[in-house]
Amino acid sequence: MDTLLQDLRYALRTLRRSPGFAAVAVLTLALGIGANTAIFSVLQAVLLRPLPFADADRLMVFWNQYAGGGPQKGAISPSEFADYRRSLRAFESTAAVTDWNANLTGRGEPERVQGFIVSPNLFDVLGVRPALGRAFAPGEGVEGNREVAVLSHALWQRSFGADPAVVGTTVRLNGNTYTVVGVMPPEVRFPDAPGLLFPERADLWVPRAWESFADERGNQYLRVVGRLREGGTAEGAAAELRALAARFQAEYPESYPVASGWRPVAIPLREEYVGQVRPALLVLAGAVGLVLLIACANVANLLLARSAARRREIAVRSAVGAARGRLVRQLLTESLVLALAGAVAGVALASWGVAVLARVGPRSIPRLEETTVDLRVAGFALAASLLTAALFGLVPALQLARPAAAVLGAAGRASPDRGRRRLRSFLVAAQVALAVVVLVGAGLLLRSFARLQGTDPGFDPRGVLTFQVSLPPLRYDSLDQRVAVWDEVLGRVAALPGVRAAGGVNPLPLSGDAWSASFMVEGQPVPPGGEYPHAEYAAVSPDYFRAMGISLHAGRAFTGADRAGAPAVAVVDERLARRYWPGEDPVGKRLSLAGQPDTVFTEVVGVVEHVRAVGLHQEGEPQVYVPLLQRSNRSAYMAVSAPRGDPLRLAAAIRAEVRRADPELPIAKVATMEQVLARATADRQFSLVVLAVFAAAALLLAAVGIYGVASYLVAQRTREIGIRMALGARGADVLRLVAGEGLAVVAAGIVAGTVGALAFARLLSGLLYGLTATDPLTYLGVALLLGAVATAALLLPARRASRVDPVVALRAE
Repeated sequence: MDTLLQDLRYALRTLRRSPGFAAVAVLTLALGIGANTAIFSVLQAVLLRPLPFADADRLMVFWNQYAGGGPQKGAISPSEFADYRRSLRAFESTAAVTDWNANLTGRGEPERVQGFIVSPNLFDVLGVRPALGRAFAPGEGVEGNREVAVLSHALWQRSFGADPAVVGTTVRLNGNTYTVVGVMPPEVRFPDAPGLLFPERADLWVPRAWESFADERGNQYLRVVGRLREGGTAEGAAAELRALAARFQAEYPESYPVASGWRPVAIPLREEYVGQVRPALLVLAGAVGLVLLIACANVANLLLARSAARRREIAVRSAVGAARGRLVRQLLTESLVLALAGAVAGVALASWGVAVLARVGPRSIPRLEETTVDLRVAGFALAASLLTAALFGLVPALQLARPAAAVLGAAGRASPDRGRRRLRSFLVAAQVALAVVVLVGAGLLLRSFARLQGTDPGFDPRGVLTFQVSLPPLRYDSLDQRVAVWDEVLGRVAALPGVRAAGGVNPLPLSGDAWSASFMVEGQPVPPGGEYPHAEYAAVSPDYFRAMGISLHAGRAFTGADRAGAPAVAVVDERLARRYWPGEDPVGKRLSLAGQPDTVFTEVVGVVEHVRAVGLHQEGEPQVYVPLLQRSNRSAYMAVSAPRGDPLRLAAAIRAEVRRADPELPIAKVATMEQVLARATADRQFSLVVLAVFAAAALLLAAVGIYGVASYLVAQRTREIGIRMALGARGADVLRLVAGEGLAVVAAGIVAGTVGALAFARLLSGLLYGLTATDPLTYLGVALLLGAVATAALLLPARRASRVDPVVALRAE
């Protein structure tokens, strides 16, 4: 211990004598350790922290999966849920969930809340208990005994003032009275994950016994979660589901045609939460690890450069009896002090970075807002500092602690030994190679994002404001009532000053909602296997296409006459028209839509441009539009075109007009279409921005490393350069010599880095759009950028070398 304290005191005195070196080294390490600590904080919150449910590794989510796998996953019907409960022995319990948007009234300003209708045993399946009150009782949820609710912690605070006496009070939801029986703790927000069917954050839950809906086999709208029995496995559950699928296809061949590739699957709940975001986060973790390696190489080069001034000091200490191991330990202690100082600064930097990430990160990353710098993160920073101390300190320490005779014998040489020069060149090449890998990743994401941003969504988002209005079923139980209120709301909003057009739609493009429906074209045969074609499906009002700037290619849009009681009409997109009526005029053709008898057809009256409704990176299915005023939609988005100024300025006036139509109607999800469009690409933009920051840091560190080594080598070779110039070498010759040697090292690093980047880029494949991981322009651009930065970093030392006065240089020796 005494020896360690001596080493620490000596290390601090030594570093205090070189404040410039210590500051540069600590800042370099702070950047590397801080970036790694920040990303580790995110990984811990998103990927590593246990889910807030008891034995969460036993929880699984059920999907209906169709041919193609991946994103083609559908919900579960009540009949299927009933079969799961009866037949699956691998699970001790299952529960079903469906979304339920509700208008909360009677507590001041009406509010739209995100509710969920759930099996009464949902919270037992999840293994959670309310923070206040109780969960649902087994008898609740049946007809006549449904009017109870459990609140989320966020809604309890936001709308009930965190009143501890809220249990037992009543609330009005969609015009019905519900009794509050419990409040969940803040961490329980199920379902609250991008991969789940309903990505909205839960505000409240109400119970329903789904057994009474067990005859609805084709109506698939439930998300089912199950808890495996003690000792149960995912493999056992999969085997039972395969057997159940075979039974379904034998008993209900029309509902489960073999051609659809249908099969039921169960996915671990954790995988459902993080499966979509894990690849992007691991890519970022890999990139930030490379930044740390670049920082370590940079500090190692600094230590090697500094070691020249300490060679005689160490040699003298060795000559008077200091053992080599003792010297290495002393030098490693200095490295450790630098690393610990870098870790302290890095944790401070990470705390700031984590706050920024949690604030600006996309909603698609679950639990990102829970990211904090805690003791576990601090432990990671400490481990990172110990690792970096070994990485950047060991080789310089071994070099510096060579036997005294070797050092003193070399003291009269004018230039550094070749081994030391090769080591520094290797470290510079390694920095460049690592920088190439990070820069290629950022370049690929940048080019991919630029192509995504350049994709035509099929509508004009400029100057369009959107919001959602939902009608409580108790007060709007007839189609005539709903049509009347949609007419009034749209008329009032359209009459506001500055509004060019106002239209209704359900669902809104890029909102996260998507409807798909089967259809049949009149006069065309059904495909083999009985699998009807599918199209994206939306209900729109007459002025919707004009409000959204969707081009009309043929025929007409809907009019006020296309309402209940009028002939059924539809507008299709150009993709559907080309696919099913190539070379023909689609106007006047007829379709049989899902839910209509095979003998009832809907006439096509217009063709519009295809809209990317699911995501900019997905072209999506063909599209069919039907009149909103002919359908029983209780919820709709409004699109309001206000081409002059910020459309958000209309929000207050719109809210007032909706209240005039019905004082108990709230508006929700107010946003411009430009904001909706930005949210649709937020996850890719987040990955791009974070990786771009790391790439900039890597480029800066590499440039500093190249400049530092070049400057040091010029200083060490002053006598050699003086002799060359005394023998007739010109300044340009010296400039080419110094810059050429440096660029040769950089070129080697670029070549090695390109090979590494090819492997790293494969991890990005799932994040790219419109280009491949081997895009040649990206690799060429990175090589040219690094070459330009390296040239700039080498020019100053090279110019300084070219101006050496040979007389002064030789006299100094």
